[in-house]
Amino acid sequence: MTLSFKHIGLLIGVASTFVSFLFFGRQQGTYQILLICGLVTALIFYLTILFGKGHLKTKIFWTVVVALCAVVQQLTEPFLIDTSYRLYISQNKNVLTEINNILINKQGDITILNDSISKGDQLTTLESDKIREGRKQLGVYIISKSDNGIYYGLWGFLDVRLGITYLADKVKPDNNYRHLTGNWFH
Repeated sequence: MTLSFKHIGLLIGVASTFVSFLFFGRQQGTYQILLICGLVTALIFYLTILFGKGHLKTKIFWTVVVALCAVVQQLTEPFLIDTSYRLYISQNKNVLTEINNILINKQGDITILNDSISKGDQLTTLESDKIREGRKQLGVYIISKSDNGIYYGLWGFLDVRLGITYLADKVKPDNNYRHLTGNWFH
């Protein structure tokens, strides 16, 4: 069996779907575009294989390939999503560390939403400016410091929130958190 255009198109769609999860935590827009384009491409080419000219054995073979890809995708998705968050943390390590060092020892809750800082009376002008600039560099919509840790909101829509949390050493995370690296969770 030789690979034709429709087989290559199917494989490109499947690969795009897999790769999309590497952008899940750090570039939500890219993730959505890659995922949707990959799924639509794979579906179109799979349907052309299934309903086009060809032997029954070939159609069964590609159906098995698609089913196996779906299983592998489901099994690797959590790892790929975690990897996306880890990439974000490693790419922004210096800025995250600077903000964490400013906020971690402050008492009470502090919220940075856009350029507004609520309950930030403990912060000096220099600290406030560094946090505002860091928030812009990180591309987060919110930084929320509580007694337990610091949350960085990477993406949110209605009731769905994606982000990473830096938990202090003394805090033991509950089962709602998944460990990424060091004191970082999501």
